Parts: sequence; structure tokens; C-alpha cells
Amino acid sequence: MNNYLAIVEYDGTGFNGFQVQPEGTRTVQEELTRVISRVLGHEIILQYAGRTDAGVHARGQVINFKTGLELELYRFKWSVNRILPEDIGIKTIKKVPFSFDSRRNAKFREYRYYVANANYQNVFLKKYSILITRKLDMRLMKKAAKIFVGKRDFASFASPSLSGVPTMRRIYRFTVSRDNEGVITFAVVANSFLYNMVRIMVGTILEVGKGKRSLDDLKQAIANGGSNFASSMVPACGLFLTRVEY
Repeated sequence: MNNYLAIVEYDGTGFNGFQVQPEGTRTVQEELTRVISRVLGHEIILQYAGRTDAGVHARGQVINFKTGLELELYRFKWSVNRILPEDIGIKTIKKVPFSFDSRRNAKFREYRYYVANANYQNVFLKKYSILITRKLDMRLMKKAAKIFVGKRDFASFASPSLSGVPTMRRIYRFTVSRDNEGVITFAVVANSFLYNMVRIMVGTILEVGKGKRSLDDLKQAIANGGSNFASSMVPACGLFLTRVEY
């Protein structure tokens, strides 16, 4: 058996997340499994690095699958991309050791969230960012992002629906930057993420930037639990899984 790794990108707008859902619900995993199995001529089990939610996009999702066939990589990628729907594409593919597992072997994942902070939202970004017209305090938002860096208990920054799930995570890097067109990029790297964690952290930092929350609110929530910040969650449309490292 051979094991193949592929880097996949997709526009999550028309999907109910990555992972296969009950019949009749469109997911990225289902589309990829269907098309790759068709090209190979046999059913595959598709493994993946991150389970993105409904409406979330990816530039660097990693998948792997096993087959007894020895693939001609360029031809296989071309064949799969020709059949896949236009909102999914395989960027690269390579052969990896049989033991490789795209989820278990991942060291960290990077997500990015985009906010248009101006009085106009670029028409090409409307599907992939949110618009905030009021002035945001970039200095405070950068300080807020740094509070999350390190090994922390993120129970206050995850969906309340989580029950019995360990909430300790390690964030390696969290940056907030702004370009000359007013697009703010939140980039966060961690070993793994809780359900809705990135969207809640970004929403909370934006509230700090608006003056609605203080840095002390964040510090207290991380140190002692406290209020759940799920109500601060931003929409899925601005979120991308950008990179997975092994």
C-alpha cells in the first residue's frame, strides 16, 4: 500500500464544514472522497489535518489517503481537479511514508482571519472578510493577542456546547497586522484549536479594539475562568486554515 499527502484549498461558503455529515449535507470531505475514489477506481478512507466548520475556508488543508496503486502524481492531480467542483482544488500531492497521518502527525496549525476596517469593502473580499467601519485601536488589539500566547486554558473562548473536552491549548504565535488598504489580518498558530476558538478570540480582540472590553477582562478569563466570550464570535466567512506543519 502507498500513502499520499495532498494540500487542498477550498471556498467553504457552500459547504457545511469539512467533515462528512448526515446524508444530504454537502461537505468537503465527501466531495474529495467521492472524486479521488472515482479516479483511483476503488474506495478510499480520507484522513485530514483539521476539521473546519461550516463557511470556513482553507488554503492549506492537508489530507492523506492510501492506495495499492503507484500514482503518476501530475496526471492524478490533473484528473482529480478536472472532476472536483470549482470550489475545491488539490494544490500539491506527494508520496509519504505509510505511517504518516495528517491529523496525528501535525505539530501546529495556522489560521488567519480577515477584517476590512474602512468605509468600503473591496468587492473581491466581501465573501472572505467582515466589514467594520468604526476606528479600531490597533495598539490595544496587538496587546490583546499577546495575552493568548502560551499554554492556556481556553474554556472561556470556546463554544459552550463543549462538554468534557480538555480545554488546555498552546498558542505559539498570535499577530494582528493592518495593510495600507485597511485590511486587518489576525494570524494565530497553535498545536490545536477548540470548537469556534479562533472566531471567539478574534471577536473578543475586536471588542477590545472598539473599547468594549479591557485587557484585564481577557487576563482574568484565562487565569480564573469567568465569563464565556462565545457571544463575541465573528462570522465564519473571514476565517481560513492557511497552514499545517509537520
